[in-house]
Amino acid sequence: MTIKLDFEFQTPYGVFRDALHLPAAHSYTQAQIAEMQTERLSNWLFAVENPPAPEPETIEIDGVTYEQVEIDGQIVLKPVEG
Repeated sequence: MTIKLDFEFQTPYGVFRDALHLPAAHSYTQAQIAEMQTERLSNWLFAVENPPAPEPETIEIDGVTYEQVEIDGQIVLKPVEG
């Protein structure tokens, strides 16, 4: 059997809500549970503040893949190597 501990934090990005699912007979202290909650918050904040770089837009012409890049305000096609 498990127990669910809901928690939430106010952040500059809004409310972060999550839950920990622990065994009913767990032996975690309140400090350890608070640390797990804070770690979840930290991981979420890192993901929000450091999103993955967007994939470049590509187009295929005659079997060659090109990446769309902007140079001096103009979109140009650069062959993708590899």
